[in-house]
Order: sequence, then C-alpha cells, then structure tokens
Amino acid sequence: MSKGVKVAILGATGFTGEKLVEILLGHSQVEIAYLASRTPKAVAYTTLFPNFIGKTEAICEPLDIKKALEKSDFFFLSLPHTVSMEFVPSLIEAGKRVVDLSADYRLKDIALYQKYYNTSHKDQKNLKGAAYGLAEVYHQEIAKSNLVANPGCYPTSIILALFPLVKGGVLEGEIIVDSKSAISGAGRKTALECKDMDVPNNFWAYKPFIHQHTPEILSVLGQASGKSIDLSFTPHVAGMKAGIYSTIYINFNKKVSKEEIESIYQKHYSGSPFVRIKEDLPKLGDVVGTNFCDIGFALDSSGKKGVLVSCIDNLIKGAAGSAVQNMNIMLGWDETLGLK
Repeated sequence: MSKGVKVAILGATGFTGEKLVEILLGHSQVEIAYLASRTPKAVAYTTLFPNFIGKTEAICEPLDIKKALEKSDFFFLSLPHTVSMEFVPSLIEAGKRVVDLSADYRLKDIALYQKYYNTSHKDQKNLKGAAYGLAEVYHQEIAKSNLVANPGCYPTSIILALFPLVKGGVLEGEIIVDSKSAISGAGRKTALECKDMDVPNNFWAYKPFIHQHTPEILSVLGQASGKSIDLSFTPHVAGMKAGIYSTIYINFNKKVSKEEIESIYQKHYSGSPFVRIKEDLPKLGDVVGTNFCDIGFALDSSGKKGVLVSCIDNLIKGAAGSAVQNMNIMLGWDETLGLK
C-alpha cells in the first residue's frame, strides 16, 4: 500500500472543499500538500477554518497551477462548473490523478452539457476517458481511471435507490422523484446570498424538470435499463443543517413482494460498505455526518406500486466523502479509509 500521497485541493474555500480538508486530515495515507482558492485574495487557511489550526501547515493561497503540480500527486477539483475543464488537461498530461467534483466530466453527451451549463465543452479528449464516480456502480472503471467525475449530490441519492430495480427490469411507467436538500447543497455562494432569509424555518421547490442534475440521472439509469427512462425530478431546499432526503414513487411491471425487492437490493449492494438497506423507511439523522446512504422502501397492498426513500449527507456521501472513496479506489486502497 502506498503511503504519504501528496494531495491538492483546488477550490478549498467552498463547503465541499472545507469538508474535503476535514476528511483528509483524518486519512492515514495522505498529506495535504496544497490548498488553493480562486478568490482574488486568498486568506490564510487558519483564518478561513479556525477549527483546523495546528492540524496542517498548508495555507490556502491563490491558485497557481505550476506550484500545485510541483507539490502534489493527487488532485481534488472543487471548482465551479465549467472551470475544472480548464485545468484537467494539464493535470492529466503531467501524469496526475484527478477527482473532479464539478459537472464537467459527468455527461458524455456534449450537446446536453452545453444545454444545461450554457457553454461548449473544452476538453472532449479527457471527457471520453473519465469514469463516473459512483463507486457502488462503477467500481471497476474508477479503479482503472486517472480521471473520475464525482457524481452530483442529488444523483447519488436517487441513482443508488433506483439503479438495482432499473437494472433488474422490474419497473414500468413514470418515476417521480421528490428530493429535499440542505441549503449547503447549493454551495457557499448561494448560501451567503440566502443569509438574510429565515432558512431554518423555510422550505421551497426549484427548477422542476430543468435541474442540471436531471440528465446525469437519466444517463446512468438509461445505461442500466438499456432504454430511455421516464422520470420527473423536483428538488427542494429544506431548512435543515445537512443532508438530502429523496422520496421516489415507482410502478412495478408485475406484482412483487417485499422479500423480492429486498433481495434485489441486498444482491446488488452486498459488497458496498456505505449502502445500508433498512427494514423501515430511513431517517436523515442516521446518515448526517457519515458517508452512508440509507435506503428503504414500502409497497402498496397490490404489490404494483412502491415508494423508495434514500438519504445521504449532501456534503459527505454527496460530495467530499464520495470523492475520498473514489481516491481510495483509484489508488488501490480499502475504499473505507478515512471515512469510518
């Protein structure tokens, strides 16, 4: 097992970047070698995150890609969408391994990328070889890749709940997804814009049918089923500290039993240390602060309709924790290192 891998985090001042630092400080096999921000004036790292004082000598500084390449072996890009692809080519060319937490390498269809992110893709060469970083589905591809596209937070909760059933061919008709997320899921910038709102006592829906995570979800589930998926997705912001709670309404193409559906889940996730299939519908509080995804379901009396519930911590399993899990797999380590 390799030791002392030097890690860089580009975009360390956002919610996800901060969570990455927190997790990696507890990882036995890595050293945080470089932290960067794209803000005009980078602030001393200990000033940004006083709870990390004394735990690392790294400071957060203005992004200097040449310096980053000299100091680091492995890169986490916690940069805005459309920005990561400006840096990935030079990192890959230099032989570095990269986990990108933006959407820049998630969609293989460049027309869809341009539609949802309002810009053309600048790095189609590396896009072709990027692995989609949902470890419970694409473990082998992640292990072989130098570039992994970390999934979005909503897609993580939704795909993990639906993938075994879609792949098993037991669903029919429209899938309706109703997801609630903490405000941190929208990023530090959006959270700051909402600072004058009474967010803890508020709740609202946004971007029905047009959320940028929709094509990501449809792409993965379409590959699993071999056909197009009829899915309606409505995200919500809920006044909670952390987490995503997805409630999914499904129809089966035959009468099913609780035991049959449970068997499908257990078979698919038997080797997945961070997915827990619950006997009852899961509670968000059980996953906040962890890298777990808890999944539960209920069937109606006919056995033809069901409700799936999936919940994660949006900044851990939905972002930074998943990214560290992917790093572990890429480097041939136990995927749970630093995460339990």
